[in-house]
Amino acid sequence: MRISRTVLVCASALAVATVAACGDDEGGPSPVSTSSTTSGGGGNGGNGGNGGGGDGGGGGGAGPDCANPVEVTKAIEANTTWSADRCYLMKGTLFVEKGATLTIEPGTTIMGDKESLATLVVKPGAKINARGTADKPIVFTSQSPKGERSAGDWGGVMVLGNAPVNVPGGKAEVEGIVGVEYGGDVKDDNSGVLEYVRIEYSGILLSQDNEVNGLTFAGVGSGTTVDHVMVRHTLDDCFEFFGGTVNAKHLLCAQNGDDAFDWDLGYTGKLQFLALQQDPRVADETNGFEGDNDAEGSDNAPVSEPTIYNVTLCGKNKDVDKQQYGMLLRRGTKAHIFNAIVTGFEAGLDLRNGSTEVELKSSIFFGNLEANIAYEETDANKSTESTLDDDDDGGLDEVAWFEGEATNSVEDPQLADCFAATPDFRPAATLTENAATPPDDGFFDAEAAYIGAFKADDSWATGAWVSFDAE
Repeated sequence: MRISRTVLVCASALAVATVAACGDDEGGPSPVSTSSTTSGGGGNGGNGGNGGGGDGGGGGGAGPDCANPVEVTKAIEANTTWSADRCYLMKGTLFVEKGATLTIEPGTTIMGDKESLATLVVKPGAKINARGTADKPIVFTSQSPKGERSAGDWGGVMVLGNAPVNVPGGKAEVEGIVGVEYGGDVKDDNSGVLEYVRIEYSGILLSQDNEVNGLTFAGVGSGTTVDHVMVRHTLDDCFEFFGGTVNAKHLLCAQNGDDAFDWDLGYTGKLQFLALQQDPRVADETNGFEGDNDAEGSDNAPVSEPTIYNVTLCGKNKDVDKQQYGMLLRRGTKAHIFNAIVTGFEAGLDLRNGSTEVELKSSIFFGNLEANIAYEETDANKSTESTLDDDDDGGLDEVAWFEGEATNSVEDPQLADCFAATPDFRPAATLTENAATPPDDGFFDAEAAYIGAFKADDSWATGAWVSFDAE
């Protein structure tokens, strides 16, 4: 089932697009501090004395002394390895320059300095090789000690590449970082590997409604490997995709301050096994999916069009002041979504703007608090009578649209408890009825012909690489 309604949308395009996620995708942030990112060699400075370091990535062992970390203050211009026997403290905006590879050993802990708004930026043509393991994850965390950590303690991780974005000219600029662009025509561009990585207490506030995400992909290509990555306790989005073709599996978001999975600027990648647990203490509008073609709703190509299989989105399970949706899809995005579970939001779905086209099949919406599928919209004439209600999709009845697809359901998926402090996303029995079979294309797991991100006996969101610790 698809929607396609023609309404007038703004077709103007920004000459230069920006990467700095914002709560309402509008406006530009203040510059990120770059005072400590002067050019230099490998960039491993002297020892500091800042303490903290969180849980570490050592899989339960004693681990290195994070009270005396290696301070990293200079750009990485040559191949560099961060080893698991040391903790690292990033200061300022730390660039991995073109031609250089930053290798991070399994079990390594990297802390972000709060005062200097530490942010790791992997430039186009550079690579990050962060290949952790289930028992020895790579952890990016706060420098504050356990019990004093909070979302927004440092910036986040940004990976930039040379894959297509839908900005005129094919290049977009990273807002707040002078002279740093991303995007190109290399669909299979390779920015490295992120496996068994956890990013926590990230998402600095740059200005009102403008923050750095936990993990940002900007123009990243399909040659990049992303598998088993968790972002938690972030002030903004967990994962954001600005254009590009990067594919990813086993993405876990928890305690997000804004959206869990956000895409725009022509993102056309593939995603499988996505899970979310929202924080009921966050009162802001935090959606499971937020998808746009771009901020203006233009038809710039490539049009955002991800293909997504096997999703479990668990909202706050609480009525909050601002609306929150399992899926907010708008501004001309296209999307193909299969085998999704959406529960615990105020409303399951909101499709906006007539240029938006969505295929949503083999999915279950259950237990959403105010409107299980979607809020009622009664204004089918807004395009001609602007004084009426705020319907913005040409009169589309989302409830009828969702229920009109025979493979969709509103029955209880019987999840164990995805709202618990340590969530269990698994269903009582694997949900194979009406499930779609993912394509056997070399990326998707074609055996995951079940609804949701988990089988009844799945354990991929457990183990040392995962943490739901409140502090």
